[in-house]
Amino acid sequence: LNLHNANVELDSRGFIKVNEKLETTTKNIWALGDVNGGAEVIAGENIVVLGVLRGLAHAGANGNVMAMISANFIDVTQIRIANLVREVGEKVDKCPICKIEKNEIIIL
Repeated sequence: LNLHNANVELDSRGFIKVNEKLETTTKNIWALGDVNGGAEVIAGENIVVLGVLRGLAHAGANGNVMAMISANFIDVTQIRIANLVREVGEKVDKCPICKIEKNEIIIL
């Protein structure tokens, strides 16, 4: 992946170093995989999780109503896009896409 040339730092075990919001040490490069409970992913644009979303996801955090959230599986109690929040009652699978339509968050 040539992470060294992209200035992405690794921890002592060779894993990509991220903060509590899964941001790497280089702007606009994120760690991918499951987002477990207690973790937060907050982005001004879209969020794509190549794995299971169990933590907080807030796409369009800067007010971007065109932002979307997608994951292989969504297993959270709520999702956020722009200034909207939607409660999620049960696990959603089959690569759902969450977006705003008619001023509410829908899950396709």
